[in-house]
Amino acid sequence: MKKKDLKSGMIVMTNNGFYYLVLLDTGMNVSDITDKDVLLGISVTGNVKHQGWMGLSSYNEDMETKDEEYSIFEVLVPNCAASIGEVKTYKSVWRRELAR
Repeated sequence: MKKKDLKSGMIVMTNNGFYYLVLLDTGMNVSDITDKDVLLGISVTGNVKHQGWMGLSSYNEDMETKDEEYSIFEVLVPNCAASIGEVKTYKSVWRRELAR
C-alpha cells in the first residue's frame, strides 16, 4: 500500500503504537501549524479527540517519515460509516513487513 491509497476515514497505526484518523483535502494550506492532508491523533479507545496531529506531506509514498517511530505500520478501514473513528470495529487491510 502507498500513501496515495489512503482515504479519509481510514485509521493508521504508527510504529510507536499510536492511532491516527486520516483526513484528506482539509482545505487548509501546508504550513508549520496545518496541512492539506492530516493524521489526527485519536485515543486508544478510538475516541476522536485532539491527541495531536501530523501532516501527511512529511511522509514519503512508502508512508515513512524521518522520525521512524511515526512511520505508518498498519492501515485499517471501517466496516461502515457509522463506525468511523471506533478503532475496535476497523479491520486491517495492510501491515508493513518487518525487516529480517
